[in-house]
Amino acid sequence: MKRIALFGGSFDPVHSDHINIIKSCKENLNFDEVWIMPAYVNPFKTLSTSSVTQRLDMLKIAVKDLDYVKVKTYEISKQTSSFTYDTVKYYKTKYPEISFSFVMGSDQLDNFEKWDHFNQLIKEIDFKVFLRKKDFNQKIVDKYNLQTFEFENNFLSSTKIRNLVDLNLQIKEVNDYVNNNLMYLYERVENKMDEKRYFHSLNVGQMAMELARLNNYDLNKALIAGTLHDIAKRWSEPQMKEYLKKYNKELLKEPKPTWHSFVGAFHLKHDWLFSDKEIIQAVYNHTVGSKDMSILDMIVFCADKISSERDYDGVERLRALVKSDLLTGFKELLKNQYEIAVKKHSKTTIGKGLTEAYNFWIMEKN
Repeated sequence: MKRIALFGGSFDPVHSDHINIIKSCKENLNFDEVWIMPAYVNPFKTLSTSSVTQRLDMLKIAVKDLDYVKVKTYEISKQTSSFTYDTVKYYKTKYPEISFSFVMGSDQLDNFEKWDHFNQLIKEIDFKVFLRKKDFNQKIVDKYNLQTFEFENNFLSSTKIRNLVDLNLQIKEVNDYVNNNLMYLYERVENKMDEKRYFHSLNVGQMAMELARLNNYDLNKALIAGTLHDIAKRWSEPQMKEYLKKYNKELLKEPKPTWHSFVGAFHLKHDWLFSDKEIIQAVYNHTVGSKDMSILDMIVFCADKISSERDYDGVERLRALVKSDLLTGFKELLKNQYEIAVKKHSKTTIGKGLTEAYNFWIMEKN
């Protein structure tokens, strides 16, 4: 008789420990197949933070090399809270010739007896419990004579991944998908960015995308770089100083108001594990520019200064200029920034970055 493991959960996102459990089902427990069953909404969670399509996409990426794994959409297609009892009854009725077991993590043991129709469910199917934490509810295991198994455990959780913890242990292709779709954005910035800065960032992303469209540039890259440009803007000075000391001490000599652009780039590279160098560079250059400005750099630099909520004198003229000619608009914005900085401070204190950018783009190029 064919043996199949049913593996349910939110998978928001799927991560390497999910995959290691799946591999153990095949290699150590000798299941013929593993059927992954993403829930539309977990009954013990109020909402999912990603769309159904995104979670399915990530699952397909994660299991693309595992031919014994199938992603089943029965629970998702119901578009309501999913109950394991209903799912088990459905599959056992539809495939009476198959022997099913249900795979769960030990972190679910505390709520196990609260599952819908629990008394019938525990008689309907046997459970395989994988030990995801060192501490688990041994009383429940003993009470229902559950089988427990160890596996190659990174001690990951979807919550950790959403909050940028242990991303180095995550599946790279899934992490790239998350980054390229700006997933979990609010969770990742909610304690580090006030509401005003958050909505400014969203506006800059939209403006960057509009400028990308006008300049035949990649819309998604522009959206990402624009949205994330101020990712470190509201960090504390000690925290920014720590990053600059770690990744480039020379930048400590730059004016403090510019630090967030450098720190933001380092944060995306080393904490979000962004692999797109152009996006990282655009965040790095968005405040004062540089001699080596790419199209994306100019797009984000300009979008930051003409985003929809900006209402300073002359901003409408500058918006029109940037939209009609990106390079000319960039130069005008850079010149304005330099002149304002010199007026407020002095040529000797505005920083090497702004001075070099101004001398190259305004003095040499004109």
